Amino acid sequence: MTPIVVKPLTSALGADFLRFFDHERGAAFADNPEWAKCYCHFYNVPRAIDWPALSASQNRIAMQARVEVGATDGFLAFDGEEVVGWLNAQPRHMLPHCFERMRIEETSLPCEAFEAAVIVCFVVAPKKRRQGIARALLTAALASFTARGLKLIDAFPFKSGASNLAADHYHGSLPLFLDHGFSVLREDETLTVVRKMLG
Repeated sequence: MTPIVVKPLTSALGADFLRFFDHERGAAFADNPEWAKCYCHFYNVPRAIDWPALSASQNRIAMQARVEVGATDGFLAFDGEEVVGWLNAQPRHMLPHCFERMRIEETSLPCEAFEAAVIVCFVVAPKKRRQGIARALLTAALASFTARGLKLIDAFPFKSGASNLAADHYHGSLPLFLDHGFSVLREDETLTVVRKMLG
């Protein structure tokens, strides 16, 4: 069995990222076609823009451009040559619209926004779920951000109860974060805000 290898997203991996998400072909949303147009662009878009009006092609072009110029961050999980998972984890200043998209108040910071990170999305290929890929992605992200000198990371697991639907857990599960040393920062109506200090 090939070990899962996690790599930070770079322009050189842009084609792999797009192939994972490509509408109706990629593995990312093979069991959730309603979300297949996203390309993990949602949290980059201000709420003033009508998200449902954006097409798969528009989201793909936007994310391709972001990846090519280094304007997005994140982590890809590979099983051999195949991408089987993605984690949208970025320095907070690179996702300025994520809080309004989540419809929650911004968390206060004891540092600058570029010294803090946020986690907004896990996507694991349906056939590869429950095999530790989300855990591997999170572990790699924490190590990377620590090495880069970031001071903290916030995440926002949904209050999904006993639901087994992947769409209800794409922010990651609360136990996953607690197992990695996060603490609860506050409770919102639909999600729990957790934080881990780095370094």
